[in-house]
Amino acid sequence: MALSAQDYDRVFSILDYCSTAKTLDELKRLLMVALYENYRCPNTTFLVGPTFTTAFADPNPVTTGRITPILDEYQARWYLDDVFATAQSRATLLSSPAIAHTQLANVPSQSATYLRDFLYRKRLYSASVMHLELAHGVHGLVGIFDSEGKDLSASDIAGLGILGRQLSLFCQTLPGQRSPSWREKLTPRQIDLAELLADGHTNDEIAVILSLSPDTVKKYVSRILALVHVRNRAEFVKLVYEHKLADQRA
Repeated sequence: MALSAQDYDRVFSILDYCSTAKTLDELKRLLMVALYENYRCPNTTFLVGPTFTTAFADPNPVTTGRITPILDEYQARWYLDDVFATAQSRATLLSSPAIAHTQLANVPSQSATYLRDFLYRKRLYSASVMHLELAHGVHGLVGIFDSEGKDLSASDIAGLGILGRQLSLFCQTLPGQRSPSWREKLTPRQIDLAELLADGHTNDEIAVILSLSPDTVKKYVSRILALVHVRNRAEFVKLVYEHKLADQRA
């Protein structure tokens, strides 16, 4: 999509504003302010996790606007059903760092319930997400929600996609981000697959998300389990969560 000069001005304005951040925590706060000033987005979240899906369980997200008072209910009941936590969303975000929930067709029933019984009930009528690749392969998810029925336009989403790519590069230079040690034993491609494995996806789902054959996925899984010295998927999930808890205590 061809963007206007105004679209690019917004992206550059946010990048310039966030470039003063010295830490990831500082960047989170600056980004929330910049999104409001440039896109008039008062309801935002910034979630972080060692895998894509675990980011939705971030115990200490940055939130603004109408998100803050409903955070406890989201964390207690809804985060697993988040419309952006689906395999379809993950696959879409691999090619485009920013998407709107309206771009996801035929969402699972639990995600449709999340939209109807949580977001819409809380007067949040549209949702978009920007995916960031943080240092050491950690994931950042920036949620943007509207309470007035105004969806972000296609050009807004495209601009946020450009912003997401540039912020990812910047975020990887920020200090104070620990590396989960299991990642150090894997190649980048193996890490992509391992995260999906830790998030509970089946081999067939992983094959669709990463555009691989099921047989290739099966071989990848066996190799990953051997490299990190665990016997099965359950032990690997336990390993990932142990490292997550260690990072939270640090």
